[in-house]
Amino acid sequence: MSQTQPVMPLFYKRPEALQPERHGALGLKPEPDFGFAARAVSVPISAAEAPFAARHYPIVFATAGEFLPLAVLGLSTGKNLFVDATGTWEPGVYIPSYVRRYPFVFATGEDQGRLTLCVDRAAGRLLEQGGDKLFEDGKPTKVTDNALEFCAAFEREIAATRKIVELLRKHALLTGSLATLTLPSGSKVALKDFMVIDAAAVDKLSDEAFAELRHNGVLPLVFAQIASRAGWGDLALRLPEGR
Repeated sequence: MSQTQPVMPLFYKRPEALQPERHGALGLKPEPDFGFAARAVSVPISAAEAPFAARHYPIVFATAGEFLPLAVLGLSTGKNLFVDATGTWEPGVYIPSYVRRYPFVFATGEDQGRLTLCVDRAAGRLLEQGGDKLFEDGKPTKVTDNALEFCAAFEREIAATRKIVELLRKHALLTGSLATLTLPSGSKVALKDFMVIDAAAVDKLSDEAFAELRHNGVLPLVFAQIASRAGWGDLALRLPEGR
């Protein structure tokens, strides 16, 4: 019987639990390189990020799994329209936390109750020699401490986002949608299989339901998703001529 391979999170190929005995010599290139995200057309975001992400990307919701909000980075071309050939993210554009945490990530330990900081050994920024060390004299450096704090904060924000999405579903505020875009060439492309906030359903909420959403911090995500819809046209304009 063949053994099922675990499904890796987006971007990660060889995550390993960080250990000074195993990774004591590793360093991290100080210069960011987002080449690993060059083909990503969407990434998960937290509800706390939504107001910032909405300024630059359309925000949608996944149609399966955890129904998390996603920042749309590209169209059906398999290309992130915000990362250039040198691995540079467009200056001045918000970079989602999911991207910024790479090559670090939390994984659940064998006891299922403890999160372990891991690093993707296949990451291009990892160096066998040189760079900003992950450990010194067997102890985590500031680089590793910062990664731990960042990943912990990300996990807290995603956990809060899951609760917010549960409330959106409770009040039936998510609806299937599609987007039809006019490309620079004049041709059109239709995108589907995603969900958005049903603005009409929001308007029909009772005072009690609206107060529940406000009390639980749901409204910033609701308003950000609705406002982000203007970003579809901007995204289409980023495509090269003829695509």
